[in-house]
Amino acid sequence: MTETARRYSGQSPDERDAERRRRLLATGRELFGTIGYAGTPIERLCAEAKVSTRHFYQLYDNKEAVFLDVYETITSLSFERAVAALVETADASIAERAPYAFLEYVGPMLEDIRVARIAFIEIMGVSPRIEERRLAYRESLVEVITREGRAAVAKGEARDRDFRFATLALAGAANAIVYDWACREDRADVAELKKKLGDLALTLLVL
Repeated sequence: MTETARRYSGQSPDERDAERRRRLLATGRELFGTIGYAGTPIERLCAEAKVSTRHFYQLYDNKEAVFLDVYETITSLSFERAVAALVETADASIAERAPYAFLEYVGPMLEDIRVARIAFIEIMGVSPRIEERRLAYRESLVEVITREGRAAVAKGEARDRDFRFATLALAGAANAIVYDWACREDRADVAELKKKLGDLALTLLVL
């Protein structure tokens, strides 16, 4: 069968799969971030994404797999923003760079309450596989902060410390703070929350 014959509505099979995945990711973000992972059956996910269950199982083995895809999309964006912030501020002091990069890292969660729920609430207890990925991403954060922190110490911009401990303390505190913020009806203003999180990053990583 020629490529032309295999195209449907102007799309190749790979393009159609990519479009189905895009719709499933968008719908997964909406449903996992509102009614939760446990409350989202595959049938509803497929119905709202306008993807048949047959095509769903061509892309994913199960609901856990699509949740992991949603989570990794979110976390990849967080890391991309944090790394871009560090590159952008390469000539600035660590006192400026650390809070800015950390706020870029948590930015996707603060800008979309659904993302906050997925990253800090729904992620917990889904499965051993999901927990393994969560811890792997946390380890990547430890590595980035430790590298930047040691470079700052060498330049005399920060006090030496156990950067692994500091990173875990910051990640744990941010998790609890954003979790609380996401669950409350009377949420603090995002700008105010960012200021407090930036100050916390400065205290734990630099001062």
